[in-house]
Amino acid sequence: MSTELPPPTPLSRVLATLRVGLHVLFVFLLTVGAARFLTADPDRARTTPVLVLVAALAGVYLAGTVVESRYPVMLGWLAVVTALWFGLVALSLDFVWLLFPLVLLFLHLLPRAAGLVAVVVLWAIAAFVPAALHPADWSAGSVLGPAIGTVLAVAIYYTYLALHREADHHRAVAQALRAAQDQLAASEHQAGQLEERERLSREIHDTVAQGLSSILLVSRAARGSLRRGDTAAVAGQLATIEEQATDNLAEARRFVRDLASPVLAGSLPDSLQRIIDQARARQDALGEPVDLSLQVAGDAERPLAEPVRRTVLRAAQEAVANVLRHARAQTAVVTLTVWDGEVSLDVVDDGRGISGDRSYGLRGLSDRVAALDGTLDIDSGDGSPGTTLTVRLPLTGHP
Repeated sequence: MSTELPPPTPLSRVLATLRVGLHVLFVFLLTVGAARFLTADPDRARTTPVLVLVAALAGVYLAGTVVESRYPVMLGWLAVVTALWFGLVALSLDFVWLLFPLVLLFLHLLPRAAGLVAVVVLWAIAAFVPAALHPADWSAGSVLGPAIGTVLAVAIYYTYLALHREADHHRAVAQALRAAQDQLAASEHQAGQLEERERLSREIHDTVAQGLSSILLVSRAARGSLRRGDTAAVAGQLATIEEQATDNLAEARRFVRDLASPVLAGSLPDSLQRIIDQARARQDALGEPVDLSLQVAGDAERPLAEPVRRTVLRAAQEAVANVLRHARAQTAVVTLTVWDGEVSLDVVDDGRGISGDRSYGLRGLSDRVAALDGTLDIDSGDGSPGTTLTVRLPLTGHP
């Protein structure tokens, strides 16, 4: 799962700007207060420690904003900042307005209840300490002004807090979405691997496995012919084995190189005829000849999409293999019909009917046909003679 953080959002940029703005505001108000104090009474400025306190407050505040420390250390830093501000307020009303950024700092660093209590104390200091120490400069506005500033600071802080929570929520949602996307990609990759494995399994069963099975059966028949001294039969059987081995080698190379199967070369009727010829040659080599024939109807030479063409040929291979291996039929007819919007393949035999569950090959064929929105029908009585296998595939919708 990816742990990369999402890019900054407009909301997160706003929050970062507000945080920087708080520090800028503190420095601005401190500078304005010092300037007003110096301008109002230069002689007094030289005899009071105001400039020393201003420099100390600026240095302590800057250190706290630059150095990230643990919670208890930040409380100590806040206490020092508050004490220095209190000293400046005791010396001049010009520093009362530092109350605004201090309220934000207290609300940020203290728990909610403690922060609100501290805010009230800060307002009381700003409103009433000057009344006791500077009664000549004090008025009702000295109480109302800090009160308005304090309420505004509290409102701004909780607005900031709500925005911050919203940003955290969106960040968590974005991370969850990225994790879900990664998981989905991994699942799709795994599903693709399983689908490809199943496809190769069907390909091997329909081609190489059936070819090797034919080679095994014909080789056993050749051994029997050799014991009987029938050299002519042995020669024919060896030729069949060689042909089957050549075709299987070509199939194996196709799997490695992803080339087209030899049986897929040429027109569809020619490829079906090749399948039938190979099946007849095998049965002849085994001494169990079967009357296999191909019939075509409609526009059989019409070019078909590769998936449709491949499925028709694999259906023919599977159906003919079942006729020879299980049905023990004497006659079988393969019929190819190509209509305007559909292709159908019918394989009819006079052998034993299908009983019991479908074989792996038929289940794989059913999956192939369903993947192309086609239908597979098998008409066979339970053990009764004769079977009809019909595959129908649409010609559109699958390039």
